[in-house]
Amino acid sequence: MPVSTTPPAYLPPPKPDHSFTRRPTSSVGVFLWRRRMWFESTFVLSMLEPWEKILLITIFAVLFLLVCSGIVMYFPRHLGIMQRRAIYYLWGQEGDERLLWQWLGLGVGMHKEL
Repeated sequence: MPVSTTPPAYLPPPKPDHSFTRRPTSSVGVFLWRRRMWFESTFVLSMLEPWEKILLITIFAVLFLLVCSGIVMYFPRHLGIMQRRAIYYLWGQEGDERLLWQWLGLGVGMHKEL
């Protein structure tokens, strides 16, 4: 039985369809397309299905918002606590923050009463 080496006249479209990877024609489209390709290739999102991409990006967005809100709401108060602890560890006493400013030379009177 002879084997034919000529390709068929019609090839079915590839699956999955990779039309989104084609470079657009407009300059804005090219800019956004490059950012999307960079993001998908950096975080290996190109191997995921669309619903998996949406789920993963949603989870990361929620975690990012929680971390940012924690930094905005909690971090300023925590800096004050860390400053008081540093004063206690450096000078062995709590309380007067003027000691720190005087030691740094930023105090009003510029007295060195340590």
